[in-house]
Amino acid sequence: MHYATVGRPKGQRDLVVALTCAVCAVVLAGLGPGPTLTVTRLLRTTVLRPFLATHELYRTRAGLVSRVEHLSRERDLLAVRAQTSDDLEVENRRLRAMLDLPARGSGIYFVAELLPGRPHGGESSRFIVNTQSVEEFDTPLAIATPAGLLGVVRSAIGSTGTGDYWTHPDFRAAVVTADGAATGIVRPFVTSDGEQLLLMEGVPFRTDVPAGASVVTSGVGGVYPRGLPVGRVLAEHEAQLGWTHSFLVEPAVRPGQESVVLGWLPGASTDFVPETDPGP
Repeated sequence: MHYATVGRPKGQRDLVVALTCAVCAVVLAGLGPGPTLTVTRLLRTTVLRPFLATHELYRTRAGLVSRVEHLSRERDLLAVRAQTSDDLEVENRRLRAMLDLPARGSGIYFVAELLPGRPHGGESSRFIVNTQSVEEFDTPLAIATPAGLLGVVRSAIGSTGTGDYWTHPDFRAAVVTADGAATGIVRPFVTSDGEQLLLMEGVPFRTDVPAGASVVTSGVGGVYPRGLPVGRVLAEHEAQLGWTHSFLVEPAVRPGQESVVLGWLPGASTDFVPETDPGP
C-alpha cells in the first residue's frame, strides 16, 4: 500500500525560502550599524565559518603557488648569471693587472627577504629585511634588486633590520651618470600629478645631462657600491639654484615589485679568489 507524501510541493518550498531571505534582507537593511555588525559577526562565526575558511585556504594556496613560480623564475635567472660571473671576475682581474690598476673595492651581496611596512596613512616608505645568509650586519646597509637600488637599512638587530625605500623623505644617495660626466645627489620627488620620481641635484650648471642618460651610484660615502643602477634622466627640473641645476630621474626599481632582495656588505669578501696572472 502506498501512502501520499505529506508536505508542501517543491515550488512552494522554494517560494517560502525566497520570501524568508527577502524579509531578512529588508530587516537587516533597516537596522543600524551596530546591530548589523553584530549579526554579520554572528553569521561569519557560525553558518559562514566553513565557507570562509575554505576561501581563505584556497586564497593562501594560490598566493603560495604564485610566489613559488616567481622564485623559480628568479632562480633560473640567477643560475644563468652565476655561470658567467666567475669568468667575468677572472677577466676583470686580468685586465686590471695588465693595466696596473688597483683592485676593485671589496664587498659582497647577500640574499634577504623583504617585508613591506604597514602604512598608517597612504603608502608606507619603510620595510623589514630578514636573512639567513649572514648572522649580523652593520648599518646603514644598501638594499637592491638585480634591476637597481631599492633603499637602505637604517637599524638592525642580528640578521633582521628595518629600513627606508628611496621614497622616504630622508633618503639620499650620491650618484653619477654612466659616462661619468655629471655627479649629484638624488632624493625622492613627488610631481604635481602625485607621481613618485627621483630628483638629481647638485649638477654643475655648465654640465648638460641628456634625457635617457643612465644614473648609477657613485660609491661616495661607502654605503652604496659604485655602479648600482638608480634610474634614467627624464628632463631638467624647472628649479635652478645658483651654479647648479637638477634633473628628474625615472627610478630603476619601484617599491612593492620585489620580495627577495640583495643586501650589500662593504668590506666583505668571498672565499673565491680567481687567478690574476694575465697569461701570455
